[in-house]
Amino acid sequence: MRDEPIEQTAQRIFYFIPVLMVKNVYTYEGDLDQLQNSLQQGDREFIYPLLHHMLSRLPDLRKRAYVSKFLTPLDMPEDMFADNEIMPKWTEYQELQQTFKDTHKATDKLKGTSLQPTELKREVTQLEEEKGQLKTKINKLDQKLRKLENFQELYDVTSRLRKEQEEEAKLAERFQEQSMQFKQAEARMYQNQKKLRDVQMSASDGSTGEDILKRLEEDVRMTREHCEHKLPLDIEAKRQRLEQVKRLYDMPEVRANDLTNEEDEIERLREMEQRLLEKQKAQMPKGDDKLGMFRQQAMLVASKKEKMQDRHGMLSEDLKALEEDLADKRAKLGHGVPRILKGAEFQKYAEGLKGKAKQYKKLKGELSSVVAEKGILSRTEDILKTRHGDQSEFLSQLEKDKGISGAASLQDRLEEVYICLHVHVYLHVCILHTYNGGRYIHTYIYI
Repeated sequence: MRDEPIEQTAQRIFYFIPVLMVKNVYTYEGDLDQLQNSLQQGDREFIYPLLHHMLSRLPDLRKRAYVSKFLTPLDMPEDMFADNEIMPKWTEYQELQQTFKDTHKATDKLKGTSLQPTELKREVTQLEEEKGQLKTKINKLDQKLRKLENFQELYDVTSRLRKEQEEEAKLAERFQEQSMQFKQAEARMYQNQKKLRDVQMSASDGSTGEDILKRLEEDVRMTREHCEHKLPLDIEAKRQRLEQVKRLYDMPEVRANDLTNEEDEIERLREMEQRLLEKQKAQMPKGDDKLGMFRQQAMLVASKKEKMQDRHGMLSEDLKALEEDLADKRAKLGHGVPRILKGAEFQKYAEGLKGKAKQYKKLKGELSSVVAEKGILSRTEDILKTRHGDQSEFLSQLEKDKGISGAASLQDRLEEVYICLHVHVYLHVCILHTYNGGRYIHTYIYI
């Protein structure tokens, strides 16, 4: 290491710093050149906190450095997992890592146990006695069973049964491993399908590069918000749970004798409590037990309150889970999801809808009266034509005499244009007022 170049030293330290969990590693943001310059110049702001962190936690960091040699995950591309030869090796590699974890934890636990030699001797003696008892029982059963006529056949059947049970356990373990691999492959397939659908939708809906960039920025914003707010809370809850489990795991082992002694002590205390209650009840004068009823009611109320608190907690957890599920589904759906109106917004929307419904009914009544009047006028026109005949030639001759040829046809055309404009404006008003809140409301228009 003395003759090692500064570039190799900086690279080795740079990749070893995450193992030590140093907080100021994030100040470099993956800049290897800046770290190399700090080491070469002897930057105090970097070296002193690093030394303080290592020296203050030296035993833990030694263990972490040892474990990191075997538990640091390999950086493999995702397309390698599609290979049939790589996947079993990867599964075997993960199983070996898990075996190493369990063995290391068991070793630490054995190192942490500080049993006295006398206790160890007592345990060894007890185990030897149990071993002798088991041997005696096995010999008795062997002698008893050998007297049977079909002993050899029974022995062969039990041997085959044991082998089949072992084979069944191996097959169940293999099935579990393959199920896990199948779930992983299915999850990767769903992710790739989602990416493919997103790309196809982006290409089919004619979105420009700016639209795709905005959509990606929105996804990044939602993901960052999820990582900055939700994940820290979940991690903190998991960390607290892990600390509780560690405390329970580090507690000394409870033996059967200790449990028996504790149960006897609890029973003795209960008997003592019962005797004291009976003694107190005997000392109280008759007729002075007015508080008994209130105590009983208080106990019932306390029990009911506890049940309601438990139910409230369960409902709160269910509500939180449903809200998180709703937020995840909204995030997956992306843009174009209508926002659900609540409270004052929904009331305001309902009032506006009522006003529009009134306006629609009013305009519908006006239109009905106009249609009825048109029918009456058409009928009157037909009756007049039937009685007096067609007066178009007379009107044309009269217009020529007055010098206003085509006045009647021009008036008819103006009336038709007016009616068309009136109906068009009415339809436009109805459709415009029935589209609100990102959705269409079906209305029936009679013309």
